[in-house]
Order: sequence, then structure tokens, then C-alpha cells
Amino acid sequence: MRIGILRHGIAEDHARSDFDRRLVPSGRAELARVAELIYRAGYRPKVIVHSPLVRAAQTAQLVGERFPGVALVEAEALAWPDLDGILRMCAGLEDPLLVGHEPTLGRLVGKLIGAPEGSTPLERAGFALVDVDRIPSTRPGTLRVFVHPSLAPPI
Repeated sequence: MRIGILRHGIAEDHARSDFDRRLVPSGRAELARVAELIYRAGYRPKVIVHSPLVRAAQTAQLVGERFPGVALVEAEALAWPDLDGILRMCAGLEDPLLVGHEPTLGRLVGKLIGAPEGSTPLERAGFALVDVDRIPSTRPGTLRVFVHPSLAPPI
């Protein structure tokens, strides 16, 4: 099983609430480059699961354009720092791309690969691809791709 993990792109600093913060144009451009890099890396999600916060939903929609026909699914679990809840949600999915927030996603990458707490933070628009035997995993997964958005090539 492959689990893609993507932090939302750069969003507004201020909005009515944290829930409502939207992607800014530079965040959209950076995500387009990262989506292309994900595609070139050979990862093909079967489903894109995102937090209900606006910036994560917009990120999922933008990246989803690179993968036509892949369903976008909103999941409340990705809005909270509950790794066990996220893993329970993943257990029924095939090759999901998870779109959410820090520090939860960085902690998730670390947990999946058996890394020390805090060692795998994701920058905004950062991406990790982890192979695991199953969820729950019986052994540490393998980190296949870890992308800082500044490394994404121009398109």
C-alpha cells in the first residue's frame, strides 16, 4: 500500500477564521509544480482524502486536476491531530493521497516509517510517499519520496 501525504499550499495569513483561509496565487502555482512532480514520480492515488479546512480542500482539488477521475473525499479526521484516527481511516483505502496540516502530517510520516517524533516535518506544499505493508502496519514503512516544494521543477 502506498500512502501519499501532502501538506496544503500557502494560504492567506488572515481570514474570518482559520477554517476559511484560502490558497494564495503563489501557493496555487507551487502546488501545480508539486502535483507535476508527484505525477512524474509515478504515484497514482486511488482516492484523494482531504481535511475540511478550505485551504486543504482547495489543495486537493488543484492536485486532483492532475489525476482525472480520482475521487475527492472530505475527512474530518484530517483536521485534527489524531494519528490513530487517521490510520483507522486509511485502513479501508487503497493508495490514498492525504491532504492536511502540520504538525499532524509530519508526525504521521514519522510514525509510518518509524522515525523519531518531530523528525519529518512537511513544509507547505511538501509531499511524502510511504510504502507500508498494510494498516495497521506490522513493520516500519519505506519512505519513497520526500519533496520540499522548492525542489519542484517549473512547468
